Amino acid sequence: MNKAEGVPYETAVLILLTLSRGAESRKKILSALLPGPKNCNQLSRETGLDWWTVKKHLPRLMKESLIQSSAFGNSTFYNLSSLGEETIRALQSSSGKNSDLKSSSDQP
Repeated sequence: MNKAEGVPYETAVLILLTLSRGAESRKKILSALLPGPKNCNQLSRETGLDWWTVKKHLPRLMKESLIQSSAFGNSTFYNLSSLGEETIRALQSSSGKNSDLKSSSDQP
């Protein structure tokens, strides 16, 4: 899902975080990183996802430049890149708008 495959980058990220298998897990990981860096164990506990699931999604998020990693002793910590922060905030605000619209249209 990158430019080499003929898909615009923005479209690839949108698919990665909304339509593809694992999109909900990746959004949980990005949301968990909003407050600051975390390691894989912390992400697993905070998101409720299995450790292996978190570990599997991290390289894909790094490949799309949504997160960055840094080593600290024997641990690796992950944090949002500026693109990742901008992307997850946009997704959260658009999903909030959708739920606001839905709830207001449900009312008599």
